[in-house]
Amino acid sequence: MKNYIKQLTIALCCFFFITGCEGQTEKNDEELIFERSDAYVKQMMDSLEIIGLHYAVLINGKVMHKKAMGFANFEHQVPMTEDNLFAVASMSKLFSSTALHKLLKDTNRSVDETVGEFLPDRKDLPESWRMLTLKELLSHSSGIPDQIDYDIYLAPESAEFVIEALKDKPFSSAPGETTKYNATGFMLVCLVIEELAEQDFETHMQKEYFDRYGLSKANYGGFKKVVPKRVKSYRMVGDNLEMFPLNYGPPMYAAAGLNINMDELIVWTQAVLEGKIVSKEGLSNIWNPVLLNNGKPGYFGLGWETYDLENGIWMTGHGGAGISAIRHYWEEDSQETVTIVLLTNGARNWVKSPDEVNMGIADYFMPGIVEAN
Repeated sequence: MKNYIKQLTIALCCFFFITGCEGQTEKNDEELIFERSDAYVKQMMDSLEIIGLHYAVLINGKVMHKKAMGFANFEHQVPMTEDNLFAVASMSKLFSSTALHKLLKDTNRSVDETVGEFLPDRKDLPESWRMLTLKELLSHSSGIPDQIDYDIYLAPESAEFVIEALKDKPFSSAPGETTKYNATGFMLVCLVIEELAEQDFETHMQKEYFDRYGLSKANYGGFKKVVPKRVKSYRMVGDNLEMFPLNYGPPMYAAAGLNINMDELIVWTQAVLEGKIVSKEGLSNIWNPVLLNNGKPGYFGLGWETYDLENGIWMTGHGGAGISAIRHYWEEDSQETVTIVLLTNGARNWVKSPDEVNMGIADYFMPGIVEAN
């Protein structure tokens, strides 16, 4: 298995060279593998009744295949195109957490430092919050009261509003005891980023990432913002297909709110994989599951979901609103990797989750992923 991707990559490169030469007419196995993955994705679209999607395959960080299917707007039957933007929801955490790690490196700070050490001038934070480490926030193991549990969703009027509403609420668990997905923790991550960057979150991300890497279409904003070429997102409510109101506000942009198209998401992903933002050694630390108090690994590294698929294969990445998923796969003791980006705008029947569909695609290029899962 370890040599499969290397052999596939060499064969694909040879194929693309040969098909550029006169006289090549027959399909070969390397071309057919993309037809098979397309057929699988189409099968998933039909069985899950996915409205529209765009998926991409990267092998060893190189884009090998992309395909858009379905509708960007179901009501008006507008076809999905490759330049459509998606509201990627919690996949935004990959951008913010990676940006935070770069700031920590640049300022010689550590994830083991506490919120109080990073935000010494915030007098409105409860002492129990101030004692939490960045590691606990990034790995969703802090136990801090989650604003979603108290019906404070992702477009609050301010961070101060959230803090005031939750400051007397109990922790769901002791810090480090368990993994529990948490929005409040990433609101604090946003405040730390702004403190270290000495500018507001949007300005920092625009300057250091969107402008630097030519992400001219990427932006932050919820469903009320007019975003050209953004798909309309959908969800099922009872028996009815409805608009999915993915609403986000500036205090929560480190957690969610990014709008981006496939090509620009790939550019950022490649910058990450090539070690341009954080070193490859740093990435290894970020992707290593954080150990809980009982010594067992949680489900997150430092801002990235990370899983040992227990077949010599590891997976990292993040989902978005339960309708999209980006996953990066690698084998132990191997330099070979597969990255699958699956962006959708919703479905009528998520019998299989976007994560499962993502793994199903990846299995064509790194056999054993589905078996491992």
